[in-house]
Amino acid sequence: MSIQSEQEFKTLITPAQSAAILAALPFAPAFDQTNTYYDTPDFALRQQNQGLRIRQFATRAEQTLKQPHGAGRQLLEITDPLTVSEARALISANNVANHGQIKTMLETAGIAPSSLQQFAAAVTRRRVSHQPAGLVTVDETHYPNGHSDFELELEYTTDAHAYWQALLQQFAITPSPVQNKVARAAANVSNSQAH
Repeated sequence: MSIQSEQEFKTLITPAQSAAILAALPFAPAFDQTNTYYDTPDFALRQQNQGLRIRQFATRAEQTLKQPHGAGRQLLEITDPLTVSEARALISANNVANHGQIKTMLETAGIAPSSLQQFAAAVTRRRVSHQPAGLVTVDETHYPNGHSDFELELEYTTDAHAYWQALLQQFAITPSPVQNKVARAAANVSNSQAH
């Protein structure tokens, strides 16, 4: 289990801007992650500005709850590790893990883990670059309805506003307010997913 405070700048970008950034900065090899998002039938988590997902990587998985924390762009990210087989079994059964720190935090918020169900999914190809101002991430996300988008993110621990502004200017990016991935996945549910 881990709990981290996360501060980030983010904006959607075009495929051409994504390609230019990937060519200009040193990025680690890309990796894929599959996200399955959960909420109650009446979206109690969303109403509390929280998000819950099970994320699968090639060799591991995790269950993460994101909550607003402090002022500005801060999020509290609580993560309980899962094995790949645990994650697959939970997703197949339309369940979340009924143990760990996340269970406790959900129950404290008045949400029973048994009331949660899948409502959206997405697959993201992620590329990361460690820069002095923080972690630069370029995500290419594909949704079940065939839609895709590109996102630029800067995760930082100290003030990185000047670096973010320089990055936007260098690649001619006009920043726009970004819905988080949970909301974007919900907006791109395929007809076969809608219940």
